[in-house]
Amino acid sequence: MENEKSVLRWGGRAGLLAFIVWILEMPVYVYVDPFITGGLMRFPDVKVALAISTILCMTTAFLSIAFILVLYRILRGTSQALALYGSVLSIIGLIGVALSDAATFYAFAPLSDLYHAPAATNEAQATVVLLWKAIQGITYTFTFVGSLFLMIGFIALGIAMFRAPVFSRRLGWVSIILGVLGGVGVVASLFVFEAIGIMFIADLIFLLLFGRKVYSLSKGPRSLKT
Repeated sequence: MENEKSVLRWGGRAGLLAFIVWILEMPVYVYVDPFITGGLMRFPDVKVALAISTILCMTTAFLSIAFILVLYRILRGTSQALALYGSVLSIIGLIGVALSDAATFYAFAPLSDLYHAPAATNEAQATVVLLWKAIQGITYTFTFVGSLFLMIGFIALGIAMFRAPVFSRRLGWVSIILGVLGGVGVVASLFVFEAIGIMFIADLIFLLLFGRKVYSLSKGPRSLKT
């Protein structure tokens, strides 16, 4: 029983810490966002800040994955198939988003060095601009697919919560609604890029709400073996 409570305690903390780290990262990323107009020109000035943003994003992903694994352990007793499906999709989604953020730094940094090199010719700079735009498309693809998988995972986990005694149907519906709204935002970002922000908000709410819920379970008498 004590081991189970420890799992719940650390799982809840992981979810809450992921929420806090992402809150800290968001203003940094908005400031250094290389996707905005002139991102290539200003890259040397924001390179360190972008590296910090990447580290924070990776930290959020690691903490979120730990949290999702604990959710799976809670839900597998009553809805193993849905819990597994939702957890796997969520983890794949988190990895995809993390890879997108990491690629933003590691792919753009050498291109920036080539563009701003003293000996760079106009032709070389024009080629770098084309490569920059191509890599933007690749990194956005990772974000799009990863975000969509994550939101579908939330829906599956929400349905799994319906049969879990430690959760309520209300919380299950909250997870489903967050997944649907976030998924709509992801699809809408194909036409209006800023709509991807809906997914970010949905994920933040999910981490805060269910992180607190899982942590609170560590203080109760219930067993994970439901």
